[in-house]
Amino acid sequence: MPFRAAALFLLVFCAPLAAHEGHDHAEHSTDAKAPAGAAPPADAITGSGAFRFRYNAELSKLPKEITEHIEKAHGGFAKGPAGEVYFGLKNVGPVRISPDLRTKTVIPSSEGVRTGGLHNTTYVDRDGGLLVLPDNEHAEIHILTVKGEEAGRLGRPDVNEYYEDESHPYRPTDVEVAGNGTLYVCDGYSPGKYVLTASLEGPSYGSFWFGGPVPGKGRTPGKFSTNHGVTLDPQDGTLVIADRERQWTQRFDLAGKFIDSVDVGDADPCDVDFVEWKGEQLMVVGCLRSAGKQPGVVKIVKEGEVVATLRPKQDLGIAEFDHIHNAAGVVVDGKLYVLCYGWNPGCYAVLEHVAGD
Repeated sequence: MPFRAAALFLLVFCAPLAAHEGHDHAEHSTDAKAPAGAAPPADAITGSGAFRFRYNAELSKLPKEITEHIEKAHGGFAKGPAGEVYFGLKNVGPVRISPDLRTKTVIPSSEGVRTGGLHNTTYVDRDGGLLVLPDNEHAEIHILTVKGEEAGRLGRPDVNEYYEDESHPYRPTDVEVAGNGTLYVCDGYSPGKYVLTASLEGPSYGSFWFGGPVPGKGRTPGKFSTNHGVTLDPQDGTLVIADRERQWTQRFDLAGKFIDSVDVGDADPCDVDFVEWKGEQLMVVGCLRSAGKQPGVVKIVKEGEVVATLRPKQDLGIAEFDHIHNAAGVVVDGKLYVLCYGWNPGCYAVLEHVAGD
């Protein structure tokens, strides 16, 4: 979803979390709970050049019913057509963030949804709005209305020999909907490392798939270490997949043909998001870790090149920000924001773009 803006924020809230497989390691009140650690100094800055940011405390507030489970933060964000943002949180369910980013509302959902490993969220603009949430712990994909009503479910696929062997795990990590209505599913936490296709009709899996595990330690176009996140590029309708441990993103057409890649250098990308700022498209990349297993970072990519690296822990002193699981850009009243989700010790964070650039 394009946007036009002149300021950037990073949203921050943090708490402890246990290790998770896949790594090495009705409406509710809006009473806020303060961040776990001390707020960064007012003059603390991260990033560089035209992309320098500082912490914004006001937008970091979350309601109690979310903060008490934020230690399970392990997902990504979806943008709705009116500027609203959605994410899924284990033991909470789907959460809606208002277009002004100030109000966070828990969407009532079933116990099966709430207790799942809600790993990412996709918004589908049909039937009044649908949310698609892959559940890597229950090995299924939940399809809900934006009111939390169940609209469908995708269980285990059987599209190739890997899935026909029931001893092989299925652990979906992200779903994206293409312009042709096809769902693309990343099975990133299984040894299969496939990208599957599916339809909301039924719903059912398609016969087409691509990917598989990368051989050896190097990079192989079309193969993955962990195909962790998939995002549709709004400019050309291609798919961009974050290949985490190989520290690059791969671009594909809808037929699974490799097109090109972006080297994020010294960080492990979990997912990407596209935003338009000052008439140019940026790619915001949330990275689990940086060089030498250092704390996670957010990379800002412009025209295929990394132009800034945001370091919430190192530069801002936010101790809980060890891992960044996903990041997404949004715009409110001409201001650009990046929403950040951290895993272990569990963070949801906000940075304001430094004026004057």
